[in-house]
Amino acid sequence: MIWGQGSQRKSSGVAENNREIIKKQIKKDINTYTFFLANNNNQRELYVGKMVNIYDKGEISADSPLTNFIPSYYASRVGTSADDNNLFVDVTTFFKVDSNYLDNIKLMSNGKEILSIKNSSSVFLVNIDEKLEKLLIEILSNSETNFQYQAEQENVPDDVTVEDIPKNKPSITLGNGTSSYKRDSRISKTAIVTAKYKCEIDAIHKDFISRVTGKNYVEAHHLIPVEYQDDFTNSIDVEANIVSLCVGCHKKLHHATSTDIKSLIEKLYNSRIKRLKDCDIELTKAKLLSYYK
Repeated sequence: MIWGQGSQRKSSGVAENNREIIKKQIKKDINTYTFFLANNNNQRELYVGKMVNIYDKGEISADSPLTNFIPSYYASRVGTSADDNNLFVDVTTFFKVDSNYLDNIKLMSNGKEILSIKNSSSVFLVNIDEKLEKLLIEILSNSETNFQYQAEQENVPDDVTVEDIPKNKPSITLGNGTSSYKRDSRISKTAIVTAKYKCEIDAIHKDFISRVTGKNYVEAHHLIPVEYQDDFTNSIDVEANIVSLCVGCHKKLHHATSTDIKSLIEKLYNSRIKRLKDCDIELTKAKLLSYYK
């Protein structure tokens, strides 16, 4: 994905010498990130993308194939007289992190905290500390860790209600030479909230209190694994197919032998089959068990 930085300034968003430093860093395979700070209903939201390139103002032409990777709501303006972007960053991943990590981001020029700066510029060159770097490496190295982290960040009210209805299949994402169906982290968080942050295999299972939610930490698990989406006409990325599990039970379903987890799968099947049918997802117990062999 390529993001542009809109600005009324005529000059480049990042000076040429700094762009070259960034490009050399990326070429040497040094982790290089772009952070985006947004305001959502007066709540700060911090997003990060791992950079693979940076482009100057006017460097991407209107007929460039790169425009296919720019958000559609302004891609048509890129390379035209209406293009107000003074910088573009190309990122391979894009995800939300706890906004408290803003304290771990310092200005490269003087080491000050990013939130302490008050000027008209909206682009800063920054450094991050070891704590934030460790978190980003962990998230980037494990797609499942990334997804669970994203789900935890979603803001879903405790009184949310769910309507089990058929939904269209999710879109397919491409990456590292493979394709997979995209999971919606908000749907997973909604399933966790409706389960009241309890393990649905055994409600007394408790690991620790999440510093993000202030609730018992649990993880979202697709009862019918997403890799089997093609076996179904409708989406299986729905709350009816997502169960809330403690860390131990989640690991067990992924790594234990089929014999060891047979009774657990059957229990979850019995509790969810009616809801799955409401979503027009037809599934026999035998078929579900076969997915875990």
